[in-house]
Amino acid sequence: MDVLKVAVDFVQNKTKVEVNQRDIEKILSALNSTNHFWEVIFLSQKPFAVVRETINYLISIDFVKTDESGNLTLTEKGREFITANNIPVVKNYTCSYCEGRGIVFSEIKDAYEKFKEIVKTRPDAIVEYDQGFVTEETAYSRIALMIKKGDLVGKRLIVFGDDDLVSIAAALTKLPKEVIVLEIDKRLVDFINQAAKEHNLNLKAIEYDFRNKLPDDFVKSFDTFTIDPPETIEALDLCFTRTISSLKGAGCAGYFGLTNIEASLSKWHEFQKLLLNKFNAVITDIIENFNHYVNWNYLLPSLESNLAFVNVQPKLNWYTSSMYRIELVKDVDIKNEYINCELYIDKEAILYKEN
Repeated sequence: MDVLKVAVDFVQNKTKVEVNQRDIEKILSALNSTNHFWEVIFLSQKPFAVVRETINYLISIDFVKTDESGNLTLTEKGREFITANNIPVVKNYTCSYCEGRGIVFSEIKDAYEKFKEIVKTRPDAIVEYDQGFVTEETAYSRIALMIKKGDLVGKRLIVFGDDDLVSIAAALTKLPKEVIVLEIDKRLVDFINQAAKEHNLNLKAIEYDFRNKLPDDFVKSFDTFTIDPPETIEALDLCFTRTISSLKGAGCAGYFGLTNIEASLSKWHEFQKLLLNKFNAVITDIIENFNHYVNWNYLLPSLESNLAFVNVQPKLNWYTSSMYRIELVKDVDIKNEYINCELYIDKEAILYKEN
């Protein structure tokens, strides 16, 4: 039996996500390094559903076993296969100081310390808006990256959706000319505006649903945008219709995170074609695992899984995304109108449930 080929067929049939033999190898490699499901996802950087069903298959052929605590262990049969096929242990050579970002923010450390105090009373992440916010270190690494690239100092910054509170992080540096936030969650709008008032920040948050047309005053008005978009193709198309519309024109830039956990490389391929062909944007940077997210409390109850290895409480910040920077190479005219679409759920989403 060709184990990898059969595994591919099994996983694709269960998930309807495109999978190849290298994907299965990478999951086996992660299992050769850890017994913790969420760390397998982190190390393999494969979609949640693909990792889950690969492990299910490996359990069914006695390559992996799981105990009542949800720990995953390679069996003798599984280890023999790994050895015979030269599947390695994952080696992590990431810089422990910058966490692999290649960015430090020592020159804005004072603002960072104020930010850490402010966010202690932030609203909790909620499932209704598919929220999950990044660590404070991540937020300031984003700010440092924007400064490095010349996209923040003296610039008008617009933030689309801000459970990360990156708008506050940016405004505390006093470097941008102005910061505007468009956010659907009224709790966050109120929190950001209150922080702006208390700390005298040039920052304003406005309640806004991405499906509605962009306010006319914001079309072609900003130098830089940042967003953590939902990762359905429909949502990505919608979000970049709004974000690109907000930019003044060629030379302006955008920053956003995109995962491998809810977006396969096939989806990346489709999305990158949209950026290049529809939005006249070029990808200048992709920094792997730049964005580290805090574990959100609603995850396990929302999954409603009967699998012991899935129901284990995560012991690390396993959910990460790559940081993209894009730049417009020429102006683009985009129709500004209401667009209705599914924002949060597709077959690659963690909370996707088959009918």
